[in-house]
Amino acid sequence: MLYGRGAEQGEIDALLEAARAGRSGAVVVKGETGIGKSALLGYAAGRAAGWPVLRTLGVESETELPFAALHLLLRPVLGHAERLPPGQAAALRGAIGAAPAEVADRFLVGLAALTLLSDLAGDGPILCLVDDAQWLDDASADALLFAARRLDAEGVVMLFALRDGAATPRPGAMATPGVAELRLGRLEAAVAEEFLADRARDLAPQVRRRVLDEAAGNPLALIEFAAVLTPEQRAGRLSPLPFAGESGPLSHRVRTTFEAYIDRFPEPARAALLVAAADDTGDLDLILRAAARLGATVADLAVAEREELIELSAAGLSFRHPLIRSAAYRGAPYFRRVAAHLALAESLSEQTGRCLGDPMGRPLAGRTTASLGDRAAESLDSQARADRRAWHRAAAATGPDERVAGELERAALRARDRQGTAAASVAFERAADLTADTARTARRLIAAAELAVQAGQLKRAAGLADRAAPLATTLATTPAELACLVQVRACVEVEQGSPSAAGRILAEGAEHVRTADPALAARMLAEAIHYASFAADPELAHDADHRLSALALPLPKGPQPPQPDEPRPLPQRPGVLAAGMAVMARLVEGQAVMDLSPIRAAARLARDSPDLLPLAASLSIVSGDEVTAHGLAESLVARCREHGLIGLLPQALALFAQAQMLRGRHREASAAASEALTVASDIHQAHRAGHVYGLLAWLAAVSGAEERCLELAAKADGDVEATRALAAWALGLSQLGQGRAGAALDHLRTAGDRHPVVALCAAPDLVEAAVRAGRADLAEGAAARFAGWAAVVERPWANAVAARLRGLLAEGDEAGRHFARAVAVPADQPFQQARNELLYGEWLRRAHRRSDARRRLRAAFEAFDALGAAPWARRAHGELEAAGEAAVSRSGGLLDRLTPQERQVVRLAAAGLSNRQIGARLFLSPRTVGHHLYKAFPKLGVASRAQLGDLDLGE
Repeated sequence: MLYGRGAEQGEIDALLEAARAGRSGAVVVKGETGIGKSALLGYAAGRAAGWPVLRTLGVESETELPFAALHLLLRPVLGHAERLPPGQAAALRGAIGAAPAEVADRFLVGLAALTLLSDLAGDGPILCLVDDAQWLDDASADALLFAARRLDAEGVVMLFALRDGAATPRPGAMATPGVAELRLGRLEAAVAEEFLADRARDLAPQVRRRVLDEAAGNPLALIEFAAVLTPEQRAGRLSPLPFAGESGPLSHRVRTTFEAYIDRFPEPARAALLVAAADDTGDLDLILRAAARLGATVADLAVAEREELIELSAAGLSFRHPLIRSAAYRGAPYFRRVAAHLALAESLSEQTGRCLGDPMGRPLAGRTTASLGDRAAESLDSQARADRRAWHRAAAATGPDERVAGELERAALRARDRQGTAAASVAFERAADLTADTARTARRLIAAAELAVQAGQLKRAAGLADRAAPLATTLATTPAELACLVQVRACVEVEQGSPSAAGRILAEGAEHVRTADPALAARMLAEAIHYASFAADPELAHDADHRLSALALPLPKGPQPPQPDEPRPLPQRPGVLAAGMAVMARLVEGQAVMDLSPIRAAARLARDSPDLLPLAASLSIVSGDEVTAHGLAESLVARCREHGLIGLLPQALALFAQAQMLRGRHREASAAASEALTVASDIHQAHRAGHVYGLLAWLAAVSGAEERCLELAAKADGDVEATRALAAWALGLSQLGQGRAGAALDHLRTAGDRHPVVALCAAPDLVEAAVRAGRADLAEGAAARFAGWAAVVERPWANAVAARLRGLLAEGDEAGRHFARAVAVPADQPFQQARNELLYGEWLRRAHRRSDARRRLRAAFEAFDALGAAPWARRAHGELEAAGEAAVSRSGGLLDRLTPQERQVVRLAAAGLSNRQIGARLFLSPRTVGHHLYKAFPKLGVASRAQLGDLDLGE
């Protein structure tokens, strides 16, 4: 029975009822230690009678063992993993140690878990309970939350119990954005009194009041404070001192209560309990072997079992509550904790030796390839024991120990191969702590920092880099190690909102490797120019370009390089990438560029390397080649999906969305950007998310969703100039679409001031806004700059827009001639072409050429209508009516009836992909895919996926 939790029980009941109807849900139950989180999970299990219930819990000693908690959750159903798509099955088997790891991405493991749960829910709803989530290893937490956020139509309920408050272990270790929270507060006074009365009726009134006051509404504290009272105390013999004998936060006093409880046990029982607390695996054989080294037996564990501190079963040993585990461990003297860890390490060595057939755990000589294959599973199990042994030895170490450091390094490498980058980073860091040799210390710290960046732990990565830097600069570290250290610090700076600082770190760091590895230095300098573009920092761009020029073609001594404000010729460079980045630097500096071929050549070079596909797509966009950028970004997205590269997927999707936007495929761009935002938020890529907010704001501006545009632009308007400029452009375009030329001009001028490349992209909008606002003086400069860029970029749509801008600035027949040239160009950008048609149609109507005007205005209206550009369609519609024709909207077509996610699913289904294949592509469960199709079919007027092929779904 739960006390005072009626509202919370109602929420749990609603989740379970929805699951019975095929809907999924996930909730994180939060509260301080002992507040009743586990009890609420137990209530859910009781209400889900007859359901499969999968359980796991986080344990403190396994926080560095990747996927330990996920393995415990899925262990009862791993036999169904063979039905998963091959990539997901391989990732899951690798994560749990059932096979060698093949895909190093913890989020792909999360997708595998989601698909597995979805399959199992086909036979009825499933309940997953994750207790003590604050102790989850990072890999399990990432995978489980990845799955929880994507639950939709499977009939799966996931409940997490997460400790927070003053006693929270590992503060911030498990952030849960995107998952609903259910917070448990302390019991009200009347409820707490009823709760205590039902459990301790023999307490004297004043004692009961003391217990109520000390526990302050914490259910577990109420139970334990009452339980530890002696008969005399229960009768009223209490000193004025607190029960725990010391002051501090409530959770600390509750922990001290448990320590006092355990201190009453005989020494062998305390030793056995300490070993169990230090191990946390529940492996009874291991615990008893280690306890025996400290003089304890299974009979000593029975003491704790009789007192209901632990439970013993065929499955192993478990603690009744995590506080008991903490008290048993933290209440022991340091030397006893060291002895417990050493005993566990030695016992693990025995188990590993027995597993491999050698008492010392050494590989046996003379094995055939076949015999090694037969014992692969045993070998993987042995590796897991070796990891635990290394950590126990590290916990017992009191000073530098290269043997233990080497074991931890090997454990780190194994963790990395099993997608546990966070655990690997911690192992490398602890190995560095135990290393006496400074060169090895530096290398291990650098490795730890690099893995911390990959794990998204940027602040920690910065601290590791700071520790490694003084060592690395005084030792003979390799160029690759130095570059890695520099790149770690640059990544931290970028995520903290300072691309300029990041670029300077790279530029200065390149000086340390330029002699030993010029190619590596060139890559670092190219990235510095890229950061300069984000920051709109001409000084950084000039400096990095100068260093890159000197790297490829050393400058002669004597004359100083030109100053940033002086025009300078583009030097001849042997490096294609260097030449392309030099042009990029000139664009950032705001200089006129007469030839974009070096950027295109660099893009062609980069696209031949999978790792450089993002750079190739970015350079293609900058050079105005959105067709090539579209193809490259599409290939990059496909590669990310195929190989589970979720960390790269937001960037790939953002590039794909940009290319789709430029090609006028706004719905597709919206779907890609929305997915990019979801994934970026999942993996905490804050700046990528900000950039995507800007893209979505621009799309909202085109569609006429003014309030949404404002909301998205506000989220995009951070500290990075490129993102802020994109947000300002979106706001200006929104105002222009609504006919507010003055407000539009203000925003567009801001966009142009913030970033030179965005200024070029937004120039057509600025010219139109300036003309309509009566500021032709501002329009002329922007039109001239765009015309110069159009001549260099040599794209038909750019030349057409340049002609349109000349028409806006001209008068009479001259304006008409420019508009006519604009519409004569083949339409390779539908949105811009429709605007060309609209302006020419407006001019024709004013020139009283109504028949010609209707043809142009009709084309503009139909194009805007098809694009979903509502404000522009309304403007064209009004002009068309004024020209004597009533237009009929053809919007609200088939795809317009669907959500972005439904559009993606329907298109893939129409292409012949199964639900399982679509789920793997879009990181959804197959049941959620089916749910989207179920909702989409009535909107499309079809009854089955076989009919999708007969529909016109566009490209």
